[in-house]
Amino acid sequence: MKWLRLAVRAIDASSDMVPKYVCWLILALMALTFYDVVMRYFFNDPTIWIYEFVGLLFGPLWLLVGAYLLTHDEHVRMDILWRRLTPRQQAIVDLVTYTLFLLYAILILIYGCDWFWTSLIRGGQSRTIWHPYLWPFKLFIPLGVGLMLLAGIAKYIRDFYMAITGRRLD
Repeated sequence: MKWLRLAVRAIDASSDMVPKYVCWLILALMALTFYDVVMRYFFNDPTIWIYEFVGLLFGPLWLLVGAYLLTHDEHVRMDILWRRLTPRQQAIVDLVTYTLFLLYAILILIYGCDWFWTSLIRGGQSRTIWHPYLWPFKLFIPLGVGLMLLAGIAKYIRDFYMAITGRRLD
């Protein structure tokens, strides 16, 4: 069981590490948005590229934070019935729902890799005036979902251990 605890802790550590770097992306997005607003309303000289660039970066931001939310159980859930269950029953319910989540995440990972690869090979660009390449942004789909998949596997292992033994895997 020691190796299982170590694996879960390593996954949790990676889920905690990524948002520490992603938070700087939020500051950059805020600065770019502020610059765009100032240019638009005070100088009547709006930027064409900032609005789309900020929009393109919001997707990777949320994808990269998803693993952290799963690790710390901060995701959205219907808690009306779930909170009334014992920890063991909660783990069993989570095993069922996380089985569905893992299958869904695997599908997104597969299709996300294909979507990224197709965009990279074809050199897909946005249809706006500045024509940014889209593959760097699409790369974050498999990366973010891969991190969420790892966090989901760690949660699945913890819930499986709780359902079998009745004790938490710490």
